[in-house]
Amino acid sequence: MAGTQSSNSAGKGKGSRFGAGWKMIFVRSLLGLGRIPSDRTSASKWLARHNIPTFRLPVNGGEAEAVELAQLPSDVRLAYLRCKIKEFHLDPGTYDDAAHDEFWQASPSRRERAERKAAVARLLVALGSRVPWTERLALVHEQFGVEGHSKPRLKAILSAVRGVDPINFAPALLDKYQGAARSAEIGRDAWRFFLTTIRNAGPDFPLKQAWRDTRDVAAKTGWAWPSPSTVYRRWQALPEAQRLAARIGRAEAVKRLAIPATRDKPGEVLEWVSLDGRTKDFWVDFGDGRAVRATFLALVDVASNHVLDWELATSENAAATVRLIKRTCEKYGIFDRLYTDNGAAFAGHLVAGGNVFRFRNGGKKPEGVQPPGICQIMGIQLHFATPGNGQAKIAERTFATLSRVIYDRPEFKGAHAGHKPGASPGADVKPIPLETALRVIEREVRRHNSEQGRRSHGARGRSYEQAFREGLADRVTRRPTARQLYLAGLIYTPVAVDRFGQVRRNGWAYGGPSTQEKLLPYHGTGKRILLGRDPDDFSTPALAFDENGHLICEGIEPVKSGAYGSVDGIRDAARNRKAAREAVAAGEAENDRMKRKDFERALAALDGPDPEPFEGAKDVVKGQFNSPIKATLKPPKPKRQAKPKSVLTEEMMAELDRVNGIERSRYGR
Repeated sequence: MAGTQSSNSAGKGKGSRFGAGWKMIFVRSLLGLGRIPSDRTSASKWLARHNIPTFRLPVNGGEAEAVELAQLPSDVRLAYLRCKIKEFHLDPGTYDDAAHDEFWQASPSRRERAERKAAVARLLVALGSRVPWTERLALVHEQFGVEGHSKPRLKAILSAVRGVDPINFAPALLDKYQGAARSAEIGRDAWRFFLTTIRNAGPDFPLKQAWRDTRDVAAKTGWAWPSPSTVYRRWQALPEAQRLAARIGRAEAVKRLAIPATRDKPGEVLEWVSLDGRTKDFWVDFGDGRAVRATFLALVDVASNHVLDWELATSENAAATVRLIKRTCEKYGIFDRLYTDNGAAFAGHLVAGGNVFRFRNGGKKPEGVQPPGICQIMGIQLHFATPGNGQAKIAERTFATLSRVIYDRPEFKGAHAGHKPGASPGADVKPIPLETALRVIEREVRRHNSEQGRRSHGARGRSYEQAFREGLADRVTRRPTARQLYLAGLIYTPVAVDRFGQVRRNGWAYGGPSTQEKLLPYHGTGKRILLGRDPDDFSTPALAFDENGHLICEGIEPVKSGAYGSVDGIRDAARNRKAAREAVAAGEAENDRMKRKDFERALAALDGPDPEPFEGAKDVVKGQFNSPIKATLKPPKPKRQAKPKSVLTEEMMAELDRVNGIERSRYGR
């Protein structure tokens, strides 16, 4: 397509956030916006007709067409920003205790004005400086109205929050207090007595009676105590939280003021999938006679509350999590987003490898060669719950429901040893067989999904399974390719390449003549490569990636150790020597060497005289600028060749002279 370019800097051009550094968007996200057609091919042709350059950016499974946001027409750009305005994300930064203490001492009206300005500031900062002011003004006016939001006022807001973390925008935008008329004085001890009276009395104790008690005590102690109206105005000026705490206590005030998190559920199934694991209270025998407190892993569709799949493992480990995600993608198709906490099994390399940000390890980017996780391979966006807020996941609530109907079932009688995490089984604990645990859990999960009359958001009296199936029928299924399933089923280990072009791990050696040439360049560099192997069968061929995630080679065959003196070992050694001879012979044939005589002649020049130093050209052609340049230097005339000396003797020439008509000059005489 005209105007299409290629780009290898996917990390620089592609982005998923707004802001100054965000400039590339995929063409598929522009379909149907403004004047852009809703058809993918028509959209590309429209961009070409308007001379808008596009780029090819690498994505999972190939490349996708992208365009720079700044190159789009203003109406299309504004329509895109309006569509994506809910996806703004800002790092809150560090909480400033002193600034917020001063903020809460301000009047409610001042705090309200500051909060409105802070919301405007967060929108402007999220948009970034690359969005023109005309579009920024349009978006602000749509969100917060036109009044009081002119361009100079918005610039003043941005100037006020420059260098301030977003969580501290409101204190930074608190307007200056305009002093009012001096009110009647209230003694400090009198006010403290008044608040203590309210706290110690019942929650419905009249304020007027608390005022009377304070008045009578103040008359004997000399405290300053004004009229009831003045005290009432000061009481009403207190924040609601402070008044509630004085009336009913801190704990009850927190319960009353805590606003429940009301979030709209995703409109499509498999748009958000919640992952969690919980250690069960009953003990299971996995076939080796040991009592194990098993871990129940589950994937729950957020839109329908349907349990997609589950697994009972000996612990919350990454390998079981990968199997669960892989099996779910094979059964229902690849889901869009995975929401989980930052447990070791979920934030590790096998699941979250390649993810830009993880809460684990302080959010630092991991160093060295890193294996790709299944979410990166499948193209699943990974979202971590904020530490300490894991109960917000749908899977947590589903576990709470299932636990009540699974833990204490009669099939598990005698298999409990308490609910504490560190509980250990005693002599009276009899672990149940793994087959029994799997059968009971499978039955209860099926009943959980198929139970009719669900009243949760979106179910409308249907079962979770029915709501999921109906939503799945309207979804464009994204089936995993055989390549994705193969890569997702591997485990990756950083290894070094030895001088033979082989890698070794867990007692296994990988590499042969067919992959030696590709692996040898990584020997002696001090860098490691990623070796991918089938965790269930180390005897299958492996593959290798470099530290940048580029595939080095596939089909790295395992090297099996044969018995000493075995025929197979002798044959393998002979085959390896033959492959080495063929490789060396092929390389030798490509070497262009001098013949022996030419080499000796060139080598003899070392003993000859040194060449004279170059003094520069002696004849320089003078430039001509008054007319077209003509060849002023004629090529030298070839020298006349000396006639070859005749091979005839004098006696023979004398005989020729006797013959008439013979010219002697023709024979060199």
